[in-house]
Amino acid sequence: MKFLHTADIHLGSNTYGRLDAETGLNTRLLDFKRCFEFMVQRGLDEDIDLFLFCGDAYRTADPSPTQQKVFAECLRPIADAGIPIVMIVGNHDHPVSFGKASALDIFGFIQGDVHLFRRPEKAVIETKSGPLQLLAMPWPIRSMLLSKDEHRKKAPSEVRDFIEELYAGFIANAAEECDPALPTVLAGHFSVVGAELAGSERTSLIAHEPKFGVGALALPPIDYVALGHIHRRQDRNAGHQPPVVYCGSIERISFKEWDDEKGFALVEIDVSGAEKKTTFSFVDTPARRFIDVKVDAREAPAPTEAILAALAKQDVADAVVRVRYHIDEAQVPLIDLPRLREALRPAYVIAAIERTVDPIERQRRTVVRRDTSLKEAMESYVAQHENLASIKDDLVAAALEIEQVYEAGRKE
Repeated sequence: MKFLHTADIHLGSNTYGRLDAETGLNTRLLDFKRCFEFMVQRGLDEDIDLFLFCGDAYRTADPSPTQQKVFAECLRPIADAGIPIVMIVGNHDHPVSFGKASALDIFGFIQGDVHLFRRPEKAVIETKSGPLQLLAMPWPIRSMLLSKDEHRKKAPSEVRDFIEELYAGFIANAAEECDPALPTVLAGHFSVVGAELAGSERTSLIAHEPKFGVGALALPPIDYVALGHIHRRQDRNAGHQPPVVYCGSIERISFKEWDDEKGFALVEIDVSGAEKKTTFSFVDTPARRFIDVKVDAREAPAPTEAILAALAKQDVADAVVRVRYHIDEAQVPLIDLPRLREALRPAYVIAAIERTVDPIERQRRTVVRRDTSLKEAMESYVAQHENLASIKDDLVAAALEIEQVYEAGRKE
């Protein structure tokens, strides 16, 4: 059995976009659409049995009609091919308020073999290669818990602990009920302990959110754990069976993900042998390139040339580019911004040209008054020059000696 695992598409993340004159859409929305269409076509080419989406379709829980239209259009070839579509609600899909519809609920009413999960549930999905046992574990929705009187007075940490215990118990019980001869997938949207975060997530993950250990997920007879929520692709089971996989996101959300690989996972569960075996591979999407150029030009006699040389090493064509350079205050007049912008003309967009300037260390001038003695004047002068501190006494002594010679000569 072969299926495609994706998550965290986040349509509506339009940073660095502009209006496309031909379509009237934001160009970054078109970037996400291009990656989505590439993914769907690859799934069709691979003749997948199932399309599995593990949450976070849009940037927010109230997507625009345009964003919903794009998402539905991209999924249509999968539905038209009769391939089952499984969708797990993520934290960005669900509104905070209890009782409101999620951003994915509409897909439960569209034409096609669509299975939408808002709550933990064990289900059997029929595919052209036979039945698949699914343990659906969507984002744990606190508002559902807090609508019950016995949970309303719990502290955030207590709610987190309760959810972790509830989910772990559900998975353990559901796994025991599964037929070990059939392919079994746990699909969830949550954090796993130790997961490597993408840059955009280091400051954005929800406080007191539940986290689960690999041991609570990788239970027999589960053959694959498909996860969403973390944007960096990784196998948290370190190559062991079953894989516990974050497939990552298909496009870059912001510059904090500039160097992350983007794509989805193709998964195959082999049930022909004595023991089932799961293999998977990450597939890159044609995500927009983000390039971050850092230049320390403080030692460069021609700082503009140093920055241009660094840019020349990069293929900036059609990329989102950020340039950050470091110079001394004295070099500020030497920076030719028009030349830098001209070098960046092939870029899709210039995200920023940022500079860090080290100020010139300005020393206070030694103040000498009429009543200041030579000894005081010399000590004050040396105090303003750290490199003279080690010979302070010698300098003062030499100055006083010169003063004595001068005074003696004047008396004669």
